[in-house]
Amino acid sequence: MEIIRLSGGHLPDFQELYIEFFRELRGKQGWNPHAEAEYRAEATHYFKRGDMIFLAIEKEEALGFIRVSSREGSFWIEELFVRPEFRGRGIGRALVERAEEEVRKHDDALYLFVLPQDKDAIAFWKRLGYDVINTIELVKDLEHLERLSFHTVELLGEPFRIFRWRGEKFTEEEKRFMELLEEFYRKGGTKEEFLRLVNQTLEKWLGKK
Repeated sequence: MEIIRLSGGHLPDFQELYIEFFRELRGKQGWNPHAEAEYRAEATHYFKRGDMIFLAIEKEEALGFIRVSSREGSFWIEELFVRPEFRGRGIGRALVERAEEEVRKHDDALYLFVLPQDKDAIAFWKRLGYDVINTIELVKDLEHLERLSFHTVELLGEPFRIFRWRGEKFTEEEKRFMELLEEFYRKGGTKEEFLRLVNQTLEKWLGKK
């Protein structure tokens, strides 16, 4: 297997992998993917504008890809995908390491977004040394939309919602926590009350009270 920088000759391979990436992602989310022509056009656009795109190739077959963009002076991993039948062989790691090697020529940090429902992806990135910082996504529906169902999670006592996915891998303790949290806020629980309860429990566990 080799990792190569995308060239025009391999653009069709990237387009097919890009389509497969979104087909799998939308399947997890329970959404319908866009038309394949739209994904092909997006893939072509990213190649032509100069994004860092690397393919994993073996015996002239494309196994996976990584795409890195640059915006506002920072580099971002936009997608990483390995075809399911080739997973578990270190291909994803090899793609990431090749991207990191290239980014080091320009900057000393590489960023990415991971959906909180994607526990496998979060575990993968943490194994590679990535850590969680900063971002919370907010939305305001300007017109009424029929959204999918949500889980309730929290950050420093503030309730947030995440989409329910097909094939979720939350543990029973995690599921129970989200259920209790949703009931707590539904019955009028506040951020201050939540933090007070958590602090009391932690202090008790630590033997501070």
